[in-house]
Amino acid sequence: MTDEPAADTRPREQVEATVEDIAHRVAELVNDRIRAPFRLLDTKAIASMLAVSEEWVREHAAELGAVRVGDGPKGALRFDAARVRAALDRRRLDRPKSRQPRRAGQRRRSAGVGLAAVPADVRDW
Repeated sequence: MTDEPAADTRPREQVEATVEDIAHRVAELVNDRIRAPFRLLDTKAIASMLAVSEEWVREHAAELGAVRVGDGPKGALRFDAARVRAALDRRRLDRPKSRQPRRAGQRRRSAGVGLAAVPADVRDW
């Protein structure tokens, strides 16, 4: 028993035809995706998607990449789902922070939370 893969016994023309069929199918799928209509979502849809209120969506519209459709400052807001996802990725708490290294001899600064901010019953721990 050998560890070599089994040789393909199909004629070369048949293999090439199969590869060609796969290539055509991939091209069709890509073409369908490219032709997909550009679709913007309204405030209600984004609120539902994020499980937040519509008011929160309106308050964070600029951050979420909103587009105002219609005339005037009160035009309806619309959102591209990909831009909303990108905005949410920027808000992730677990993403690595780009910190600048401290210079030699530089001390850390306090976050400003002093003992007065800690409840009395916790101080004794």
